[in-house]
Amino acid sequence: MLWLFFSSFLTALSMPGFVAGCIVWFSLVPFLKSLEKKGPLFGALYGFLYFYAFSAINLYWVLPVLMENMPRTFGKFHALTGFLVFLLMLAFEALPFAAFGFLYGLLENSVKKHPIKEVFFTASAYTLFDFIRSLGEMGFTGGTLSDALYRDTGILQLAPIIGSYGLTFIIVAVNCWLYIIWRKSSRPIEKIVFVVLAINVISHLANIFLPLPHTSDQSLAAIQTNISQDVKYNQSSYYLYEQFKPMLVELKDTLVVMPEDVFPFDPRGSDIAQQMKELCRQNNLQILIGTLSVNSKIQNSVFLVNELGFVSKYSKVKLFPFVERLPYEKVFGIFSFLQGLNYLDPGEEYEPLTVENYPLIGVQICFESYFSEPSRQLVKKGARVLLVCTNDGWFSFDTALKQHFAKAVIRAVETRRQVIQVSNAGITGSIDPYGRIVEVARIRSFEKVDFDIIPNEAITIYAKTGDLVIWFCLGIVVFMLFFPGERTLGTKRRIWK
Repeated sequence: MLWLFFSSFLTALSMPGFVAGCIVWFSLVPFLKSLEKKGPLFGALYGFLYFYAFSAINLYWVLPVLMENMPRTFGKFHALTGFLVFLLMLAFEALPFAAFGFLYGLLENSVKKHPIKEVFFTASAYTLFDFIRSLGEMGFTGGTLSDALYRDTGILQLAPIIGSYGLTFIIVAVNCWLYIIWRKSSRPIEKIVFVVLAINVISHLANIFLPLPHTSDQSLAAIQTNISQDVKYNQSSYYLYEQFKPMLVELKDTLVVMPEDVFPFDPRGSDIAQQMKELCRQNNLQILIGTLSVNSKIQNSVFLVNELGFVSKYSKVKLFPFVERLPYEKVFGIFSFLQGLNYLDPGEEYEPLTVENYPLIGVQICFESYFSEPSRQLVKKGARVLLVCTNDGWFSFDTALKQHFAKAVIRAVETRRQVIQVSNAGITGSIDPYGRIVEVARIRSFEKVDFDIIPNEAITIYAKTGDLVIWFCLGIVVFMLFFPGERTLGTKRRIWK
């Protein structure tokens, strides 16, 4: 079992905000070693424990949110309750990998007779169950193996074709190949090191030859407000507005983008709305600002404000489970205490925003950038630039900020769109259509950053077709289950004799 926990530790070290992404190319080898001859039941236990331990390390930054920040801000539950919720969250994340371990144990003897079959089955099963983890009202993609590659721009250029789960498939396939080398080679360490170095050299060379995208003569001003959650939810609306108003007053003739949830209320009926409207008229500004939207529904929205007032909005479609929306209410009703200020209603569709004199902008709010579907839908509807407005001020550790920003990098490459993320605490930054990080603001600072706009209208294969690799993985797994190979045939012969 030590191999299992060692693998969990290595995989966590490969994630954004930890040590180095290249570790992911061999981090699963000890896990596969630990599954040897365990059978389906112990395989399920080992699969569960692997991902549980990995998630506990990788998502450690969730603990202070549940045990300190949310209880202090909303006062709805005790720190110990937050700790228990964290443990339950890890268990839910790990369940799909119990199924992976079960299948691996069931078919191990069969697939190990043929290295190609072993590589394809292992990579398909892991990728399939990692995808299943992203589905439904409680879906989450934190800890997807492809996140480790967000700095490996060369390898990332496969994402416009196969997406992030295609990259995960390749990572697991390489790990399985290295595991076979470990089993069968007399000098496995040297060969494993050589393969990992070769992959990184190839990625580096591919990065060198990437073209520079064509920029436009347009830019926008991103404001990282850096207002703490305690202040945001306990001070008046006028106090909040006065914190960033002086910076707005200095801007002229531009589009201003602000984070999610700048105001935890709907400002449209307040004097603040009139002041912003007048400021837009005087300084020729257009402002994208995140606030609540309260009509017949309560929604998490980003409004476009100009000299005519609050003229249009995008409302968040994919809501964060338990905090913004209670998933599967009949099952998880006892967790309603995790609610923020209000439960929210989802937006109706992913729809780009039209901003005068700017290309169509596809806005995503916070949690939505963890998933490929919002970006794909926005691009298919004409978005030429993607924007992520987020409030990451809940997180005490920079690891959380880096993991969220890494998702924006993946979304940029998948769609070949510039992604500009504007956050309350960070990371506020610009990513070009090839996944290169162009510029970022200092983390946890109050500042304005000007980003040149890099519009693009081409639609990638992945944006058009989505996660076809998942259907490929499903086909491989189903085929192996029904036609496992020689072991099953031999068993049948013995039975009939």
